[in-house]
Amino acid sequence: MANIITTLSQNNNVQIEFHGRQGKHVRLTPNDQNLKNKWTDWMLEINDFRDLIIPLQLNDVEYLIEKLLRGPNIITFSNINLNRQEYILSNDKKIVRRLDAGNVRNEYQTVALFVENNEGIWPPPSFELNRDEILALLRAMITLDSPNNYRVRDSLRNLQFLSAILWVKKENPDLLRGNKKPTANEIFRISLIK
Repeated sequence: MANIITTLSQNNNVQIEFHGRQGKHVRLTPNDQNLKNKWTDWMLEINDFRDLIIPLQLNDVEYLIEKLLRGPNIITFSNINLNRQEYILSNDKKIVRRLDAGNVRNEYQTVALFVENNEGIWPPPSFELNRDEILALLRAMITLDSPNNYRVRDSLRNLQFLSAILWVKKENPDLLRGNKKPTANEIFRISLIK
């Protein structure tokens, strides 16, 4: 999980600030002369999604729930290679979906958010995500549009956790306040018994 602080900006976007050292989940892309742009590579975990959802206002949470439940959860990715796909969010942000086996599960689907960082500075400059960009990240975790559908189980797992986080934020946001936030597993258990 990334060491981040998320707050609601004045224009109702979620502002993200990174702290600490580079690590497994947040790093700068290699300084390669052949690359046109340099990026901050943030591989999101479920608890990172929790931190993105916590600052949102209730109407934005309801918007996300409505879109996930009623809309087609399909994103048109372009293939980089067999195990990576890319989706452009804006001029300075893109989603890269990795479709490999993970350390724990063979069926593993996760996404990384790449944010332009041409100065290559650490910690990276803060940036904002609007609710549609957050929706695209959520959909990227659950979309089943890759050539082989062997990731169905992992996509379903992601949908369960993300739905639980949205549900708890909507029904009992006080559980998500404070310094000690419940983990995704704890939030999932809370959503089943409340």
